[in-house]
Amino acid sequence: MAEPALFQPAVKLAHEVVSWVNEISARRSVLQSRLGDKPLSIRVSRLVWQAEPYAMSMVDCVFRAGGETAVLSLPRLLVETLISTVQQGLTLPSDPTCSLVLELALAPWIVGLENVLASNVQLIRIEDATAKGPYLELDVAIGALAGKARLFLFAPLDGLIPSAFRLLGELIGQLPREQGKISSELPVVIAREIGSLRAPVMLLRQAQPGDALLPDVIPFAHSQLILTADKLWAPAQAADDKLVLRGPFRLQPHPLRYVDMTIRSQTEQAILPSEADIDSVEITLVFECGRLPIPLGTLRSINEGYVFELGRPLDGPVDIVANGQLIGRGDIVRIGEALGIRLRSRLAVNG
Repeated sequence: MAEPALFQPAVKLAHEVVSWVNEISARRSVLQSRLGDKPLSIRVSRLVWQAEPYAMSMVDCVFRAGGETAVLSLPRLLVETLISTVQQGLTLPSDPTCSLVLELALAPWIVGLENVLASNVQLIRIEDATAKGPYLELDVAIGALAGKARLFLFAPLDGLIPSAFRLLGELIGQLPREQGKISSELPVVIAREIGSLRAPVMLLRQAQPGDALLPDVIPFAHSQLILTADKLWAPAQAADDKLVLRGPFRLQPHPLRYVDMTIRSQTEQAILPSEADIDSVEITLVFECGRLPIPLGTLRSINEGYVFELGRPLDGPVDIVANGQLIGRGDIVRIGEALGIRLRSRLAVNG
């Protein structure tokens, strides 16, 4: 039986080329300029690996820089608009006149490229669009006219990057990257934390329904809570059926979470832990009175004094969370002068 043919990818890329295409295809701020009396804007749109059908009539503009060539496909209407910056009302002539006039229209840009590339840049011909292969799609606007251009990549892509393209990549890389836009309505979950307890695994395994856990820290005893959104937290004060924010969300060390770390010698580190060692590992339990979603835009703007509607009694069931996972539930009870959490069931750490 013949061996199956080896898979051959449609595109092979050198490692150096991968870094280069990832850099030039990143969304960046719009490049603003002028050609004659018309404003010009260019922005990188995307990198296309399999050519898509043209949405409008296009022409290939073939440039030579030193001994290298590059093909820029432009909408015919954009080329006519560029030519009109040289002579108003001039229609698209045939080549070589078209190349000469368009090169004249692009003279300020070509001179700038020549300075960057340290070589002569020449538009050698214009022809109907036939170029194939991967390309960088550009959003181009001249005055009120907008369209999409295609800057075709060099070939082959599994070799060295031509110097002209390398320098062009450096030029594009000078534009600031465009930050991804996230909707201000994106929900962010805020946990309402009332206290915490650090206890060994053995104790948590032995805990039974009805047992009470006495938190190490419980600001709720003074009607205070900690509101937590991932790494951010803010203090809040309980007031009837509402929570009043007592400060902005911050990145400072969380008051209900701490890690007791000691540095062991290499000899101690080499000894494998026993079952007893594992049972002595301490876990931080965080006690929560529910969670609520708020829009990202609200989280960015709220400050001290902001009021949250609770939507549930604060003395209702308490969620017991370890390392972000719900492991049990309980009820708030008074134990002498302190507050504790009475377990409704065994904790999920029980083996």
